[in-house]
Amino acid sequence: MKRNRGTATDAGKKTAPNENIKTSISNAYHGVVLIDKDYAIQKFNPHFESAFSQITGTLPRRGLSIINSLFLKDKEEMFALFEQVFKDQDTINNIRIEDTNYSMRLEPALDRKGNLIGAFLYLINEKDADNSEPPKPQMNFRALLESSTDAVIVFSAEGKPIYVSPSIEKVLGYTPEETMQLDLYTNVHPDDLLANQKIMEKVILNPGIPVKGHRSRILHKDGSYHVYDSTAVNLLNDPSIGGIVDNIKEVIETENSNGEDNQFTELYSNAIENSKIGVWEIDLTSGKSIRSRIHDQIFGYKEQAAQWDLPTLLQHIHVKDRSAAKEIFEAAKADGSFDFEVRVIWPDQSVHWLALKGIYVKSPETGIEKLSGSVVDITLRRNNFQALLNSESRLKSIIDNISEGLVVADKGGRLLYWNTAASKMHDFSSLQSPPKSFTELLKYFKVEQLNGKYLPVSKWPLPRLLNNENVDGLEVRVRSIKNRWAKIFRYNGGSFADREGNLVYFLTISDRTELSNIKKHLRDSEERFLDAFHASPVALCITSNKDAICLEINKSAEELLGYSYEEYTGKPILTLNSVPLAEIRKIFSRKGDPSKSRESKLSISTKRGQKRLILFSVEQVTLNGEECRLTVFVDITNSK
Repeated sequence: MKRNRGTATDAGKKTAPNENIKTSISNAYHGVVLIDKDYAIQKFNPHFESAFSQITGTLPRRGLSIINSLFLKDKEEMFALFEQVFKDQDTINNIRIEDTNYSMRLEPALDRKGNLIGAFLYLINEKDADNSEPPKPQMNFRALLESSTDAVIVFSAEGKPIYVSPSIEKVLGYTPEETMQLDLYTNVHPDDLLANQKIMEKVILNPGIPVKGHRSRILHKDGSYHVYDSTAVNLLNDPSIGGIVDNIKEVIETENSNGEDNQFTELYSNAIENSKIGVWEIDLTSGKSIRSRIHDQIFGYKEQAAQWDLPTLLQHIHVKDRSAAKEIFEAAKADGSFDFEVRVIWPDQSVHWLALKGIYVKSPETGIEKLSGSVVDITLRRNNFQALLNSESRLKSIIDNISEGLVVADKGGRLLYWNTAASKMHDFSSLQSPPKSFTELLKYFKVEQLNGKYLPVSKWPLPRLLNNENVDGLEVRVRSIKNRWAKIFRYNGGSFADREGNLVYFLTISDRTELSNIKKHLRDSEERFLDAFHASPVALCITSNKDAICLEINKSAEELLGYSYEEYTGKPILTLNSVPLAEIRKIFSRKGDPSKSRESKLSISTKRGQKRLILFSVEQVTLNGEECRLTVFVDITNSK
């Protein structure tokens, strides 16, 4: 690791208290992680997870030491850099991570009171030539904003202005250039600051959903506070905008506008009308609602419904899902947002699946409560997946009852289906459903090679399958973190296209634990047999079935026959002792039960020329999975 030449630490530069660490991390343009003062990972965004896995081959998790996981080769240097951030609250830029495409930035993390709680670590992909700044709004969008009489500001995920429309001077008194240099949050009236921050948090956490009508007092350039209404929408993921768009109107102008929409609102409305997304807002106090045309169509109405409030919405939800939906909407009053899938009944009594996502807002001035959000018809996706599993009831029954485990996943790592065998293999029951995603799976299991060595997450069966790597016949040891068992599973996998042409992946799983234990027992038995074989005072020899080739001979046999192990190995037994090979073959080929011993008397010559009469018996045994012969020699030369 090294710092790029010419790049210095920002000595003395202090980071402002971070008002919402969670949202800052979630919406940061680069990979970012919060590291506590013990160097442990606490919170991170998907960009960091992706970069971390590319560098290390594993996934990050909360509590993991950032030093021991990402910087094994540069521990001392990283300890020193972190200490500099913790002690002096400096920001350190352009730390190059060698042998990767990434550089790093460290900056102090402060809570709302300005107390140091750790450090932010940013991973920046250097392949992106413009990765230092978020994308700017494209020219067609810019032209529309510049023709608007309302002030429009586009903020980055970090809350910095990246575009200001020219009309800002008429609304706030500042020129666009002056506004770009302002920290606008410091211009908000102190009594309105907390409510304003909560609204912006909801905007960030709900991309694409406009949050209208939040009112606050903002310091005008003339030195007085003016009252403004604001409509904000999170378009960070829109490549043509890449920011949070805040449309600001002074209240006086709004009240005299006779309800005419500005061009920004018209642009957004047109985009919604031409999409398949319904947008809605329900005033819980008055029962009144605002909906897009698509919204009512998604609920089965060709024309706009005459009445629509929360009870009406709940009445359209399938009776089996209605109680759960009520609980979700009620919980949104505490959580601030909702996101769920539900069945609804159309006026023609047909059943459809919808996905609802949105936010709950309560005005601090008026106490008015509102639910607003979006709705999408996901019936086709739901039906396609159901058709995949239920195309034939007999096939589903077979899948559920086969002894081999089956898991189905999509390309995003969502685990769509577990059959009964797969659930049982992994110790899941009707009381504990199997994980719904690969990331969730990491909480339950560890995977290692059969020799006990660590197996990187990228080499687990499902990631290998998603990366188009071969998994046929892959055997690994899976350890349950909760129940502390270890099993050996064998995996095979493949993919197929669903009705929409999307790839679906499957893994078949067989439990090889018992077979592995049997093999181990046999190996242990064979090792014990060979130990006894070599220690026996009786002369013993192990030969092949064919031509009686000597495979093993113990010390007692060497002393009796007069030849060493090296001299006998690879040669037919007793041929060195002047016994014709034909006679040996004749003895070994006698008919009879191969499991029973066969005895013969032979006269042999030792290596020193001594004549001996021996009695030997031959018995068939299995070693290392192969049939062979165990021969026992007894010297009867001096027997009467």
